[in-house]
Amino acid sequence: MKKIVFLAAISLAEICESTLATDGSTSADDEEKLFNEAVADGLKKDGIDCPFSFRGTFNFTSLFVSQDAKSDQDNPIFALESDVFLKYLKKCDRWNLEIEIDAKVNSGIMKQGSAILRMAYVSAGSEKIGTLKIGFTSTMADSMIVDGGSVLVGYGGAASRNLSLFYKESAGSFVDMGFPFDDNKAAKITLVSPKISGFSFGISFTPDSRNANPFKTLHPKVRNPEINEEKANFPGMRTAYSKNIITGGVAYEFGDLASFNGKVCLCGWHGNGKTSLTGVDVNSVRAYNVGVILGYKDFKVALGYGDNGKSLRSKRYATADIHAFDENVNYTFAAPEVGLKPGADAGNTYSVGVSYAVNGRLTVSTGYFSSVVKFSSSEKSSADVLTLAGEYVLHRSGSVYIEYDRIKSDSCARAQAYSSACGISTTGKNSAHILMIGMRINI
Repeated sequence: MKKIVFLAAISLAEICESTLATDGSTSADDEEKLFNEAVADGLKKDGIDCPFSFRGTFNFTSLFVSQDAKSDQDNPIFALESDVFLKYLKKCDRWNLEIEIDAKVNSGIMKQGSAILRMAYVSAGSEKIGTLKIGFTSTMADSMIVDGGSVLVGYGGAASRNLSLFYKESAGSFVDMGFPFDDNKAAKITLVSPKISGFSFGISFTPDSRNANPFKTLHPKVRNPEINEEKANFPGMRTAYSKNIITGGVAYEFGDLASFNGKVCLCGWHGNGKTSLTGVDVNSVRAYNVGVILGYKDFKVALGYGDNGKSLRSKRYATADIHAFDENVNYTFAAPEVGLKPGADAGNTYSVGVSYAVNGRLTVSTGYFSSVVKFSSSEKSSADVLTLAGEYVLHRSGSVYIEYDRIKSDSCARAQAYSSACGISTTGKNSAHILMIGMRINI
């Protein structure tokens, strides 16, 4: 892995040097191949017919965080994220099929993270008949989702699904775009259609969200059954699970990329909610997301709305009200005020994004994201994120970017007491500034 990173960095530097003419303009040799393409061509020249290939992206980011609530993340952070695919391809001309075996390795977030196998699946299909995938891969709803983050450059703001890792979050306030409790590492069957008259669809079936071997599980065994029960129904926790999950998406694309164009997409999640405890019920998974992207020449605007309903939320309610959180009180799961009340839900998200491309290399974007989670009909937690970003493409092999995120979060007293009972450090309100400077390398 280190060797690939080193070679990719050298390749990027050489390409950038060779493609810039002495007057600073782009030379005619701007179609240099990516590192994986150069390796494949080299094997062909040597007469080696290799069915294996690879592709991937490395994202190096430096983060600077300033926030009202004290946190371990207040010091500068270096994050490395990688997405590397190893693919075996076999063509079947008689049936016009391509059979692939893909394995994706993704590095951990931040310096203490470690590489972990994220996807492994077999797929067969063609552009004319569609593609069937079997194995550990993303749900179709997550693959097709459209929201405000779809046009953002840089780190991606809230659409990265990692932004909440870098600041001290108010309890239960931050809900990711798309269904936050969807386990993309579970084994599933997925069908992707070809595009017909602008329409395309995808559907996936997951028997059990816990079936994520050989991956690191997101459903740890908790010694205290009460903690297990409450965490199963707390926003952000992943000990609840679902079975017989059906997710899908329908998209329609129209227009001309050189002038006016657009895309509309509807995605949904449907499954049975489960907990590991007998006699305890949670709501079934019922969630959807609708989004649209509109473009005119170099401008793009995207809108998205997601509703998670009451998915995986407990059907057992607290018996007492709570008007103020007291950090000196030792809240327990037996406390009558700890828990949800009627009207609680799993959160809604709203997002909008706008981008503008300059000369095909520089793109600037801005976006706004908001999530709201109800703990009762009158109590809620919320998070708002404003994102400003710019990204400059050096070449096909990579780009550099800078991003600023302004985050404000606010949690109700019930959410704080609930979080405290789970042993999670929480704050009622928090305001954070995050500055990111990064480099993306494509191999």
